Amino acid sequence: MQRIPLSELKAGMVVAKSITNESGMVLLSKGTALTDSLIARLERMDLSHISIEGASSSDKSKAELLSELDHRFEKTGKEPYMDVIKGVIKVRIEEVYQ
Repeated sequence: MQRIPLSELKAGMVVAKSITNESGMVLLSKGTALTDSLIARLERMDLSHISIEGASSSDKSKAELLSELDHRFEKTGKEPYMDVIKGVIKVRIEEVYQ
């Protein structure tokens, strides 16, 4: 399962978690294959990401990816731009594994 932004949705992708509204009513069930019209409806809702079935871009756990990220950036010291880049990558990892 992977959490992706609506802008990256494509027809044929399968919803991994049911999408509900504020009152808990199911708007789109888990297992639903997306169509162009469903994607258009989702874009009109106040959503930024949804969970899609399929292999994530990595078979590694979130903890492993965060550990590797720390390791890769340990030699950059306190360079402010490198801290910003590391922060952006960390946020993306967190989003994907929500």
